[in-house]
Amino acid sequence: MSISSEVAGELATDLIHVMKKLTALRHLVPRFHPAVDVSAYPVLIALKRDEQRVSDIAACIHSDVSTVSRQITHLVSAGIAEKVADPADGRAQVVRLTAEGRRVIDDLATSRAEWFREMLDGWTTAEVKEFASYLARFDSTLTSELERRNSPGKEDA
Repeated sequence: MSISSEVAGELATDLIHVMKKLTALRHLVPRFHPAVDVSAYPVLIALKRDEQRVSDIAACIHSDVSTVSRQITHLVSAGIAEKVADPADGRAQVVRLTAEGRRVIDDLATSRAEWFREMLDGWTTAEVKEFASYLARFDSTLTSELERRNSPGKEDA
């Protein structure tokens, strides 16, 4: 069964408010390394999974290659990341975290978990897990929408 336009509109408005608050909070969280701006956190999180080419990181975080390349250059100069030969193709390079970069991302993960634990103090574990499941489902829907809109022959909405 489809939801009504009114309900969809209310959700869209609520999400706009949430996104604005997350943006405002993003500028208030402490830095975990003096050379790492919060805008580079998605790059660090992508690198935590595995070493990757810059273009793969950009695709992973839904950003353009030039922006990610600048962020990587800054992270490399700060000793947070390093570029090495791609084991699959020695002519190309991949980016990976240094030991300092792994420390920064571990500190970030620990701090964010504690921040959310404190922020959600009035929630039960069951409520958080239920919210997380809906959030994961919504994330999957957003991913599908991005893929649909970025695919060749897409339909304009």
